[in-house]
Amino acid sequence: MSQELEERVVDLEIQVTHQSTTIEDLSEMVSRQWDTIDRLSRQVKLMKDTLAEPQDTAAPPANQKPPHY
Repeated sequence: MSQELEERVVDLEIQVTHQSTTIEDLSEMVSRQWDTIDRLSRQVKLMKDTLAEPQDTAAPPANQKPPHY
């Protein structure tokens, strides 16, 4: 193999190695982000469900007599 062709092959192998590393890093990052998104989605759903429930701790309206009258 000629020197020039061998250098080109080595350069391509280096590029492929770097790309593989980058792809693995990005894949791991996306996986972590999906875990975060899932966790946050569950928290938002829980908060929405909590807010949708009637609140028993609400103060009675000011113009109503207390129940002991």
